[in-house]
Amino acid sequence: MVVTAFTVFIVFFIGYTLSLTLYTLTMMTIRKYRKTFNSSFYLLYLWDSAMNIFTCLTGFYMMRLNTVVSDDSMLAFLYRDIGENKYLPMNLFTALSYHMAYVQYTTTALISFNRMTVNWKNERFERYWMKYTWLIMAFVLLAPLADTLRFVNYKTDVVYDNETESYEFVPSMPLADTFTFLLPYMVVITVLSVCFNICSAVLIKKFDSTLSKKGSTRFMVITAITCIVQLLGCSLSLIRVNKTENSFARFLTTYILPIVSDALTHIQPFLLTIFSSVIRRHMMEMLGLRKSNKVNVNTIAMHVNNPSLTSHPL
Repeated sequence: MVVTAFTVFIVFFIGYTLSLTLYTLTMMTIRKYRKTFNSSFYLLYLWDSAMNIFTCLTGFYMMRLNTVVSDDSMLAFLYRDIGENKYLPMNLFTALSYHMAYVQYTTTALISFNRMTVNWKNERFERYWMKYTWLIMAFVLLAPLADTLRFVNYKTDVVYDNETESYEFVPSMPLADTFTFLLPYMVVITVLSVCFNICSAVLIKKFDSTLSKKGSTRFMVITAITCIVQLLGCSLSLIRVNKTENSFARFLTTYILPIVSDALTHIQPFLLTIFSSVIRRHMMEMLGLRKSNKVNVNTIAMHVNNPSLTSHPL
């Protein structure tokens, strides 16, 4: 059992490391070549990346590292010592896990909404997005406090399981109560994400320019794949809260839901790197693996400054 848990941990650790590395590289690339990536999509991507990195680190502590830390491990103090009669830190971690679920789902819908509005009227809405995105992001980050602050008042125990030789976070609040507001919100925001992506697909079909259609389609594929992962996560969360006795449902919520939740956190930099040749090119230039191509950069800048040619570089 311990060997299996350790093997699973190693697999996830490698995945986490790759994801964090790619997040860092894509963010550094966007910041270094900010004139090329001067659009609301990349501004939202930087925000989403920062939130996902934070979610990744807290999730690693709460759901991954604890599975391989035994009571006699040198890392046991990270759970045993902080959990003994000191509930506030653990309560905060519980609150954060639900708080970031709000932020993550909202941001996914927000990016889909961004693509829909920019595909509809690029010049008008891109100007508004660039001006008010930071204000919107602040609201997205702070608004969930209306629900998640209550988690601080509920004790979260850190329990050691002798059978699995690992630590577990056990909130005193019943599972159904923790999702009282979050689950309906997840359903509504996921439906909106799907609608935004469908509208984007319809708008892109009406584009006259092949160049605009190609670039916008790639953006839409990125948001659509993220939306599908979000839809899966929402569906599995519904099954989890309903406490169905079906063995297949229990398998889905026990083994598949954590993978889907991780995917929603880690998928963004992989999608952007796969579908954006411009990101790949500049990333290689930044790492010294490719010489800078000034002609391509100028061409890209021309397209960015002229929205009639294409929606931003991919």
